Amino acid sequence: MATPESDGQRRDADARLWAHHLHTDTMVFQRGNLFLVAQSLLAVAYSTTATSGTTHAAARVLAGFGLALTAVWAYVGHRYHRYNRAIQRRTAERLPDYAETYRASRIPGPSAMPLIAYALPILAAVMWIVLLIVT
Repeated sequence: MATPESDGQRRDADARLWAHHLHTDTMVFQRGNLFLVAQSLLAVAYSTTATSGTTHAAARVLAGFGLALTAVWAYVGHRYHRYNRAIQRRTAERLPDYAETYRASRIPGPSAMPLIAYALPILAAVMWIVLLIVT
């Protein structure tokens, strides 16, 4: 039979795991938001530069920078998505309530996390490639 001390330690470990799970989930979305805002600002700068009537070299530089930023975004998103999935699996193993709620609320189709980690950077990359081609 477990001692109260080991039960308390287990609760503390579970609380730390849950806090870590929430933190990593939040970080994925916050970083996605940061990259999306940066991409939006670059798109505005690109459109301003491209329509100003001056040389298109600056617009091409901005599009190239946008493409490079997209590659960083995809890399960071991939790493954090994998890390978040590992934490999610571990949380489901340790916290039966979480696992039950996750299973009950899961709907068919892709979850939001891969879309944020992969689909948004892919769409941004397509946009920057097209803009590099047309400029």
